[in-house]
Amino acid sequence: MLCMGIDAGGSTLRVGVFSENLECLHQEEFQETANPSIIGFEKVGRLLRSSVLETLQKASLEPAEVHCIGAGMAGAAQAAEWLKKEFASLFPQSRITVAPDYEIALIGAHGKRYGILILSGTGSSACGINGSGESAHSGGWGYLIGDEGGGYWLGLQTLKSAANAADGFEEKTELYQKIFEHLNIFHPDDLISWTYNPETTNRKIAQISELVLAVASSGDPVASKIVESGAQHLFQLYLNLVDRLNFIDPPVMFAGGLLNSETLLQQLLMKKIGLKDAPCPKYSPVAGAALMAQMS
Repeated sequence: MLCMGIDAGGSTLRVGVFSENLECLHQEEFQETANPSIIGFEKVGRLLRSSVLETLQKASLEPAEVHCIGAGMAGAAQAAEWLKKEFASLFPQSRITVAPDYEIALIGAHGKRYGILILSGTGSSACGINGSGESAHSGGWGYLIGDEGGGYWLGLQTLKSAANAADGFEEKTELYQKIFEHLNIFHPDDLISWTYNPETTNRKIAQISELVLAVASSGDPVASKIVESGAQHLFQLYLNLVDRLNFIDPPVMFAGGLLNSETLLQQLLMKKIGLKDAPCPKYSPVAGAALMAQMS
């Protein structure tokens, strides 16, 4: 039985075809957002259809060979029926299951519908499912009103710190010098044109997180303060879920590029939670989407 998993994250779309034992037979990755809040439902629909068909073509498969589909997408909870109809038009005989992107990440990481998952990629969020099957999520408000501790937020705080340093509100540390090198600009006023340029995407701002994490690791006080603040926010998301779901020492997994590698953000969050070893996810979110479909 073949199953398709779809992980429509904030900045990357992944589509994979899996066997019954979750062996990945073929996977494609598209560097585009499939968040309808950002690009609209019409564009998301076209993107999903084209990416799914391209993946099938490269895997030498027909839609009729796919028995079940699991899809995780930002905003799926508010657009579940729309998302199902989009896939039903291509796969009328397939069983279709949709969920928020954070839920497929949790299922994939733990290999089951249980535990807590904390995510820090372009954005940030956390979700949990307890032994009674009750679920809850915290964070995930998007880049305009939340996502503290995510890559975009870390990048934005770095830009703000540079502006503050230029105005004399903060010390001009190594981070101040490095941000100009990173953006290839030479004057503080250039921060305005770079930041508000229509070509400056959320992804470009999120990529600044790599810089602030690296500089913080070398002891820069301004960078360290930014990263510490991000880690504290992610820890608060964890505490919210423990309280709301009545957890006692729940298993915890991490997701997203900023927590799935040895970054200072990961180390600080592990210390706050009390984890001795970095969590090692069982499956990827896209495989988690396929597993969700199998379990439904």
